[in-house]
Amino acid sequence: MDTVSLSSADRVKRTRLHSTRFAAALVIASLATTLVGCAVPASAQPMDVPSPSPSTAEPAPAPAPATGVLTARLATISTKKIDKVAVVVATPAGDVLTDRAGSTPLTPASTMKLLTTTVALNTLGAEHRFTTKVVDAGSGVIVLVGGGDPLLTDKKSASVYKPASLQKLAAATVAALKASGRTAVTLGYDASLFSGPTFSPSWKAKWKSTEARVTALEINSGKSGWRAQTKPSVTATKAFAARLKKAGITVKLRGSVAAPAQATELASVSSASLAMIIKRTMLVSDNVAAETLSRHAALAAGGAGSFAGAAANVRSWMIAHGLWADGQVILDGSGLAPGNKLTTLALTKVLRTALADPAYQPVIAGLPVAWETGTLSKRFNDPSEKAGRHNVHAKTGTLRGVAGLVGYLTTADGRQLVFAELANTAKPVSYTRLYNWLDRTAAATITCACR
Repeated sequence: MDTVSLSSADRVKRTRLHSTRFAAALVIASLATTLVGCAVPASAQPMDVPSPSPSTAEPAPAPAPATGVLTARLATISTKKIDKVAVVVATPAGDVLTDRAGSTPLTPASTMKLLTTTVALNTLGAEHRFTTKVVDAGSGVIVLVGGGDPLLTDKKSASVYKPASLQKLAAATVAALKASGRTAVTLGYDASLFSGPTFSPSWKAKWKSTEARVTALEINSGKSGWRAQTKPSVTATKAFAARLKKAGITVKLRGSVAAPAQATELASVSSASLAMIIKRTMLVSDNVAAETLSRHAALAAGGAGSFAGAAANVRSWMIAHGLWADGQVILDGSGLAPGNKLTTLALTKVLRTALADPAYQPVIAGLPVAWETGTLSKRFNDPSEKAGRHNVHAKTGTLRGVAGLVGYLTTADGRQLVFAELANTAKPVSYTRLYNWLDRTAAATITCACR
């Protein structure tokens, strides 16, 4: 499932100077190669994460590895006990240098998040925020209304991702109530922004104890410790009620309540920007955040905020951008569903789209870095993979019998390349065996002296 904790992510250092230089060079490249239909509106320009500044002169490109030589070298890397592998390596401009089963749809695992976050940015814009509020429904009833904030927390946090605080919302609500002379309320909650099941029918039932439900109102990523909250909206409401009681407000719980459209707002808190949420989602591979963002994108596009609606929206986006192919399947936004199918050609094109436009910079900034950050912090640990350390920037993906790596790298002779690698096997096999093929393939691409 390929996740790391928030506290771990907050301790890692951000990417090094070479990634900034690469992003700058890609701005130059994008002027020469326009990705038709992939532009993000001006309102979507990221503010939390500065856009790269273009250099004054385009660097002379180093020779690209000759397709046949690189393909032959990558073919020597062992795939023993791995049923299916696919890899595509290309230049940022789209010249494919090697293509091994690139058109074969395989299970992508969490590399799906690259697609999910790109669609969310394209639809919502980097400065979009999600609001959690409390409204007065009349007759002594107040309603906690969920706005689908995936980082809302009831814990004290010094996180660089600046999550909205249920504690602050409670304090503001208490102040509003006492200002009007009220010391007793009936509290309900409204999580109706999203619809459909909260746990995907495409996920394995045994994951219910650990995978968070997807709702418009939840705190602490829908988990209590490592266990998933079975009723996250109820959990959030009880935590909120406890805050009110501690401040001297008498509270009677009612349960789910439809907040009146014209209800008076008593208090609200806003999430971090979408740019910041996406950086964290990519870095730690946050499943519930990815699902939440996919629902928001679907709602903004006029669809339903459900698993089915979100999947349909991503599929429509792929069709509109020439990325759809027969055999591909979208079932969720996190990549947890084993039935998801994508091609490495499509994933490479999504990565190129994100690299070529500064508006998608939060996606690129969130990519883990080999041997440094996020889900790649302990990868490329074998001496044969050493070339990838501090070089490979990529989204990881892991399920039972599935592993993936999609990102960019810089070759030994200075060439920036994008790549997508997927490995699928039906029989049980160690993650180490899958990771070895992925990491050694990327490292071999870096060191290839192919002319």
